[in-house]
Order: sequence, then C-alpha cells, then structure tokens
Amino acid sequence: MIEAKVAKKALTSGEGFHVLKGLIEPETANQVRDYVLGHLEQGQVNSPGDINLNNLLERDPMFESLVTNPRLLAVAHELLGEDAKLASCSAKTLLPGCGKGRLHIDYPYWAMDPGMPVEPALMMQVIWMMQPVSCTNGGTWVAPGSQHHHVPVDIDRFKEEANQITGNAGDAFMSHGLLWHQTAINHSEEPRVAVLINFSQLSIRPMREMGPFTEDFLSRASPELLELLPIDYQASLKARLQKNYS
Repeated sequence: MIEAKVAKKALTSGEGFHVLKGLIEPETANQVRDYVLGHLEQGQVNSPGDINLNNLLERDPMFESLVTNPRLLAVAHELLGEDAKLASCSAKTLLPGCGKGRLHIDYPYWAMDPGMPVEPALMMQVIWMMQPVSCTNGGTWVAPGSQHHHVPVDIDRFKEEANQITGNAGDAFMSHGLLWHQTAINHSEEPRVAVLINFSQLSIRPMREMGPFTEDFLSRASPELLELLPIDYQASLKARLQKNYS
C-alpha cells in the first residue's frame, strides 16, 4: 500500500512522524471519548490531571476495531514486519490545567544505550485523537527529526526544535519510538482524550504485561487481533525462524 510506504519513509528518514487523517469518523471518535470519560474513576493517575485508562481491549469491542484498523495495521506491518506485536493500548485523558509531562522517547529505546538504530525501527506509537486537538487543549510536543539524533533527549535542543501536534477527531498521529516528545498542558476547560497504541517488532520484549486474557475474550477475538496479541511468543519466534532459514 502506497500510504504505508509513505508513512514508513516519514517515520524513519523524514520528520519521525506521520498523520493518518480521518482514520475513523468523528462520531465514532466521540463514542470512544464518551466511554473513556465515563470510566475515568477506573484509570491510573500518572500525575495530577493526567489519567490513563488501561486494559481497553476487554472493555468494549470498539477498541479491538481501533487496534486492527486496516490502514493502521498496514503501516505497522510495513515499518515493523508482518509479525509485529501489540505492545500497549490505553486511553490518555488530560484534564483542564494538568501539568506538563516528562520529556522522553518510547520503550525500548529509553532502556538502550546511545547509538540506537532508526532502522530497523523497533517501536511505533500512535496518538489517536478522539476530539479536535490543538495547542490550547494539550497537543503533544514533538521535535521533528529528533529520531536521527540517536540519543535519549536533550532538553535545550528540544525547546528550540519542538512544536505541538494538532488535528481533527479521528486523526491518528504515528511516531517512531525514538522521536522526542512531551505531554503538553491542557489550557482549555474540557478534558482532552486520545487513545495510545504501541506496536513493536516481534523481537522486543513487552514493557508491560498484557493480559491474562479470558477464554471468552480470546474466543471472540478476530484473527487480526490474535495475531497481534503477545500471547504465544514461542510460536511466533518459531515461525520467524522457519521463514528466515527455510
């Protein structure tokens, strides 16, 4: 798919990010937003006003449809391989007045020494906008092209190079795991909701445990989702070995 190849080039040799516009309809995005806001009391507080709602896949089928969106998966497979795995899936809510987050790169890069590879990419993050995102309501700060610096972060350089991402409800901002980024302050009077999805190469050990998933959930999960879930790494590794050395 041409779109996936363009996205891969942007993430690796370009600015380190790419936006898939209109990945879902605004009405669908609003349904997700309403669900997340209705379950905030079950979320994990990262810092005052910054709340993550985890374990989304078993909560409602609409989250499976997000993770297995064909356009999104096409990019993940183009960048990370056909046996790429789902590394995490959560919803982030920034309440009005929340503080600025920590400047960082994504796992596994922050656990590695400097000199980290841009290619092959090891991780891709998705910030899926469930409402219009602006500089006012907490559009994430990113430093374009910073994946090429091959180092964790440089605060002074980030301040000079960074700008905020913006977009419409249903747009998905995808970034290379090495891209420097920072959660912004929500200066508006409404919560800002986004779904965060991370995909990784098969060879990367998940940062967080996913599951255990119930038999009922696994029995109704789509084949696309089962391929993504890190539930049988030995079988996936064996398949990769056979493919590479047959």
